[in-house]
Amino acid sequence: MNQQVSARWLRSPVPGWPGVAVGDVAFALVLCAFSVASAAGLTGSNAHNANAGWAASLAVLLMVAPVVAARRNPVAVAAVLAAGAALNWVAIGHLVRCGTGLPAVFYVAFVIGARCRWRPAVIGLALLAGNLVCQAYSDPQLGSGVLVYMVPITAAFAGAGRLLAARNAAVARLRARTAQLRAQREENARLAVAADQSRIAADLDGVLQRGVEQIATAAASGRDVLAAQPEDAQAAFVTIQETGRATLTHMREVVANLADLAPTEPAPMLAHLDRLLAGASEAQPRLQVTGDPRLLPPGLELSAYRIIERLLLAADNDPAAGVAVKVSFGAQELELTVDGPSGRRSEARAGVAAALAAATERASMHGGTLATSTSGGRRTTVVRLPLAAGHV
Repeated sequence: MNQQVSARWLRSPVPGWPGVAVGDVAFALVLCAFSVASAAGLTGSNAHNANAGWAASLAVLLMVAPVVAARRNPVAVAAVLAAGAALNWVAIGHLVRCGTGLPAVFYVAFVIGARCRWRPAVIGLALLAGNLVCQAYSDPQLGSGVLVYMVPITAAFAGAGRLLAARNAAVARLRARTAQLRAQREENARLAVAADQSRIAADLDGVLQRGVEQIATAAASGRDVLAAQPEDAQAAFVTIQETGRATLTHMREVVANLADLAPTEPAPMLAHLDRLLAGASEAQPRLQVTGDPRLLPPGLELSAYRIIERLLLAADNDPAAGVAVKVSFGAQELELTVDGPSGRRSEARAGVAAALAAATERASMHGGTLATSTSGGRRTTVVRLPLAAGHV
């Protein structure tokens, strides 16, 4: 449990810094601290260059500190790392930096493989290769020979990132498909129940019509012979009694069948959103409820729940980016807002389009509207559903 809490904390976004998680800051700080200690000769690796001074201690930060923003813009970070390695080679000269410089390169290569398309990925890996060249010729513990295996290792990290991205995309597609199948199963069950109810209602209508006709016929016959033939009139009244009992018995059977068709589980409501968000994705959605929360008509409650469920599928499953869900109860309308990272890959965009279409259809059923916009790699979708006047 403690490991899960720690992992969740490391994935949580840094306030005011979109795309950067607490773990990114912690990793960058560790690299920076070790780099400064190494450049200052405190670790023993640069003891012979202990007089490198504060300039080397500051310059080495250019080779590690930018990793804090690697997941936000990996190609730009690769460029800064390469420029920092070149500056350290030219301005500082020979100094051991591989202890943190190489992990920074490998980490950025992994992020490039996981987040970039082919063309930006090639550019980013070329910049990292330039970084390795600068380190190989400026670090006394390396040398040009290390390029023979350091470049393939860097490419392997990029490949691992690509495989992880493909795996995450497959999981996202599977999750979306599972949600679609669940919704389709619910719709099929609803249609089957509706068909059974329609059949039973038609059967009930036919039974009632036949019973009423028989009762009317028997009553007319008994009235005609009531004075002249009392025995026949009595038989007519017995027929009315038996027909009424048979019709009542059949109606009870029909009502029992209708009761059997009633759903055994309550339909999901807005009050169940916490459970939906807890199991929706790894992005740790946050829920905010404003206004005057109250019970709404069952159909509107269900549609609002399903709309949020669909909009969560339209957000990237990025643990560090975070998803915010806001439900605002107004006097005249219910406003639902979902803000989260937008899918950038082609397969993700297809899932986003399907989820938005399903949410739009749900909103239109109640005369509502859906508006969505993207900015800075995040998508904000606002759904407004009108409420019945005077509803409490």
